[in-house]
Amino acid sequence: MTAPEPRALPAPVSAIRLTYTCEQSWWDTGEDEPEIWHVAADLYDLERDTNVERVGGFEFYRADPYATRDLFGVLDGYDGDVGVIAESILDPSTGHFRDDLDEYAEPFGSGMLLLNSAQLTRPWRGFGVGAVLAGKAIARLGAGARGAACYPSPLDRTGLKDDAAHDRAVSALQHTWSRLGFRPYRDHGVYVLNLGTTALSDALPSLTERIEALPQPDREEWEAGLAREALCS
Repeated sequence: MTAPEPRALPAPVSAIRLTYTCEQSWWDTGEDEPEIWHVAADLYDLERDTNVERVGGFEFYRADPYATRDLFGVLDGYDGDVGVIAESILDPSTGHFRDDLDEYAEPFGSGMLLLNSAQLTRPWRGFGVGAVLAGKAIARLGAGARGAACYPSPLDRTGLKDDAAHDRAVSALQHTWSRLGFRPYRDHGVYVLNLGTTALSDALPSLTERIEALPQPDREEWEAGLAREALCS
C-alpha cells in the first residue's frame, strides 16, 4: 500500500515575509509595561511590492523584572497565555523570576521573551509552518534574552468537540514546541526554551528544509497568476 501524497501548500513558502512592529505611546518610559511585539506573517508579492494575503501572526512580550515596575502584576492583568506564563515563571513574593528557572534558561541576564499568542489562517495549518515562523521570530526578538516561554494551548477551539479533542490538540502543540527546543517547566503546562544554547539554531534548518520539500506552487508562476488577477480586477 503506497503512502498518500503529502498535502500541497497553498502558496510558495518563499513568498512569506515577517513584519515586526512594537508600539510605544508618548508617555511610555518603558517602566510601566514590557515591550510588546506583533509579528505578522504575510504572502508578499515581490513584483508589486505588496502583501497579498495573511498567513498568521504572533504576539511576544519582552519581560524584564528589572526594567518594568511590578512585572508580575502587569502581566497577570493581561488576557491570553502571558498571564499563565507569568504565574509560572515569576515569584509573586519578589516579582522576579523563580530561582529554578536557571535550570531551564540562561542563568545570566534578566529578560525573557514570552509568546502570548500564535495563530495561522486555516489553509496553512497542519504543515509545521507555524513552528518555523515562530522559531524565526524568536531568533530575531530573543537576542540578549535568557530564554523564551510559551503556554501550548489552542486559541481556536473550532472543531474541538470535547475535552479529549482539546487534550490531543494541546499534546500536538507541546510536540511542536519541543521540536524547537522548548522543555516543560514546572507543572503548569508552560514550556521554556534556553536561548543561551544552540537548541533553536540547531532545530530550525531541518524544520525549514522539511517545509520547503513539501509540494507547493512555483514562485514565478504564483506571482504571474497574481499579476493576471490584478489585470482582470
